[in-house]
Amino acid sequence: MLIIALLFTGCAVRYSVKKGYDFTKIKRIAVCEFSGNSVFANSGDIVADEFVMQMIDKGYNVMERNKVNLLIRERNLDSSDYSRLGKLLGVDAILTGSVSKYSEDAGRTFYYTDSSGNTRTDVSMSRAVVGVSARLIDVNTGEIVWTARNDDEAFDVANAVTFVVAGLLDSFKTIKLQ
Repeated sequence: MLIIALLFTGCAVRYSVKKGYDFTKIKRIAVCEFSGNSVFANSGDIVADEFVMQMIDKGYNVMERNKVNLLIRERNLDSSDYSRLGKLLGVDAILTGSVSKYSEDAGRTFYYTDSSGNTRTDVSMSRAVVGVSARLIDVNTGEIVWTARNDDEAFDVANAVTFVVAGLLDSFKTIKLQ
């Protein structure tokens, strides 16, 4: 059991924080688009939605993600125009990022003949792997005030995404956000 636990634990979250930044002024966060992995185009949406769900669960005041994307399209904004976006949305910071790894779990069936000549099957499972880089941007200055990266794996992609996002959000504790 210990071997299985060791196999499926992710690497430690790597993060950096802007020195001297007052994180207590961040009260409301907009989760913007995460760029997806080229093989799984919707992986960015899946990761961003997981951030929203876990942040709300932890008590953060989060702006509706679809409203953020709609406003960017309606106002023909560049998603890097953080100051305008922040004012229009009434948020203090924007969370965005990219998905660097996203491989879904897979099962393969192998057929073989046993020593009695009977055909048998066996299933081999591969692990799902997810890697995410995230940035928290102050809308007033446009500066990145927190950035982090985490990779994790699990038996299925949904759990791998959950583990990665949870690890990233755990690093918020060190900056005393909330």
